[in-house]
Parts: sequence; C-alpha cells; structure tokens
Amino acid sequence: MVGVWLSMNFRDVPNLLKFEQHARSHSADEIVIDCYKRIRDVIAPVPKPPSVLDFGGGPALDSLKASCEAVEKSTRLLWACAAATDQIVPRLWDYLPDYESSIAYFQGLNDLELMAVTKQHHITWEEVEQV
Repeated sequence: MVGVWLSMNFRDVPNLLKFEQHARSHSADEIVIDCYKRIRDVIAPVPKPPSVLDFGGGPALDSLKASCEAVEKSTRLLWACAAATDQIVPRLWDYLPDYESSIAYFQGLNDLELMAVTKQHHITWEEVEQV
C-alpha cells in the first residue's frame, strides 16, 4: 500500500533493544520506566528506517533523517538514565546525579561533546536472562 509505514520501535536499534530488555526486568524502577516512556514517545511517531536507501531524495531520505534524529534524541535519554541509575563505567562523576539534571546535561551537549563522553565511557545495562 502506498502511504502506509510502520513505526520505529526499540528492536530497530541494538542499544534501544538492550535498554528495552533492561526496562522490562526493572519495571519497578521509576527512572528506568520514565526513560522507557520518553524514548517510546520519541521513536513511535517516526517511520522505520528504510531497508534500501534511495539517494534520490523524497520519502525514503526523509524517513532516514527522521529515524536518525530519533536515535540521537533517544541516545541522550539513554545516557541520562544510565548516569542516574549508576550504569556507566567508568562513572562520569564522583556522585550519582539526579535524573532531571542528567537529562539536562546530556541534552545540553553538542554532538562532538556527546561523542567524546560516549567514547570514554560505556553503559553496562545489567545482563538480562533470555527466557
């Protein structure tokens, strides 16, 4: 059908899938669940990235741009959640920041600053047992 598209979801991006699994096993954690909902709100209105890239422009390129922007926004939310729940190694700071401050910090970084932070540190979502 022309004009019908599927929404982007957590399974479309490996880091988001890992976080989704973490969120499902930590459903009592308010920060994790809030972040999950925020990310879902960012990616749900975005079409899945195209499977074949058409450099001729048009809808496929617009879809790719929208999905890239959604991944970038979600990445900032993921890092904020990880910082506030002590899931970053090595730790960014000597203290555990509150969630809202962490969101403000990661949203305030420009792209190069974000890349520098994520290169020196990594998120260690607890391993989730596969059923």
